[in-house]
Amino acid sequence: MPDEAPDLPALALAWRRELEGRVLPWWEDTAIDHALGGFFHRLSYEGALLGEEKHLWFQGRGLWVWSFLHNHFGRDPARLQIARRTRDFLLAHARQPDGWWAQVLSREGRVLEPFAGDLYGMFFAAEGLLEYASAAGDDQAHTVACEALERLWQRLHDPNFGPRPQGVWMLSLRIATQMLRRHSDPLAREMADEALYAIVERHFNPEIGLNNELLAFDFSRLPGEESKCVFGHSIECLWMALDEAERRGDDRLWGLCASRLRRHLDAGWDHIFGGLAHAVNVDHPTYEWPEEQPPGTAFRYRALGEYNYLKSLWAVNEAILAALAVYLRTGEAWAARYLAAAEQIRRQRFSLERLGYPTYMLFTDRRFNFQPLGDRQDNYHLPRQLMLGLLMIEQRAGGGGGAVS
Repeated sequence: MPDEAPDLPALALAWRRELEGRVLPWWEDTAIDHALGGFFHRLSYEGALLGEEKHLWFQGRGLWVWSFLHNHFGRDPARLQIARRTRDFLLAHARQPDGWWAQVLSREGRVLEPFAGDLYGMFFAAEGLLEYASAAGDDQAHTVACEALERLWQRLHDPNFGPRPQGVWMLSLRIATQMLRRHSDPLAREMADEALYAIVERHFNPEIGLNNELLAFDFSRLPGEESKCVFGHSIECLWMALDEAERRGDDRLWGLCASRLRRHLDAGWDHIFGGLAHAVNVDHPTYEWPEEQPPGTAFRYRALGEYNYLKSLWAVNEAILAALAVYLRTGEAWAARYLAAAEQIRRQRFSLERLGYPTYMLFTDRRFNFQPLGDRQDNYHLPRQLMLGLLMIEQRAGGGGGAVS
């Protein structure tokens, strides 16, 4: 891994050029429904539209990104208009009579897949609406988002919910931190407290020194899951916990999360081929992993052995944010190394610019073999990493800390 200190001004310049010169123009020219509102995600590497369905995940994510752009990167009215049309599309078509939100809509807004238990799309919609409410001063968007969060929060505490994945606490914490940075809110405080406790105290398994992804409803270890860790989610959770610790001014918690981040990066980084392994089942060398099919894609991957070496761009994006947050505050050499290594993998392996495509390979195998069936692009993790990374570096240059909100 590279061992030199990162050139932060050069990194910020490269990220700004990529965001403003490549990522955003591609989406705005190719993958946004300017007529009816919302985002397409089923897209080839060249930008050809492979399907017009609109998943709630990608509508909420896109709404957050373009609202965040308006709030932090120039207050461009054209970008606020993209967010407004997405907001209008969601409020007109996604909410169902029973209070849940449809998971998949047609281009025109017809329900293709009603709510079937996938809470993540509603979390993303709520996050997007809250950011839009801040950008546009939209009280209705804020109210609808809070109603969705209250419903989600109740569902998470329903004894019939079943096992709870770490991802639900991740989204709860991230949304709560953003809300609390703007104003005091009782539900947001409750969400932040409980999600932080779940991530740091409950999902962490001291026997393996890693976070388990799935626990029973009462937070007990599930047989067969106690030795597993999903690295991308755990690293994502921990940098979000870092950010909440920063907001609270809790140095002890910040230091604990930073040390656990290092542990997860050390255990999850593929020191032979680079990038993050998807998951590990510690001390199970012959484990047969269930087939992975990332949402919204036709990509399938099956692993055998202790490590699941599915490689994903989003996990590398989260590793970059985590390492950058630690490096900016501490200057630790390990954080600098992982920041440089993850950025190198992102540019050299996941970016397809070298092959003449304007886009990115989102999922691949351990050796990063080119996947010719690319059929999804990411309107969230990549632009979020570029935007938050830029703001973190600029805040440091201005004398601020390493906050990522």
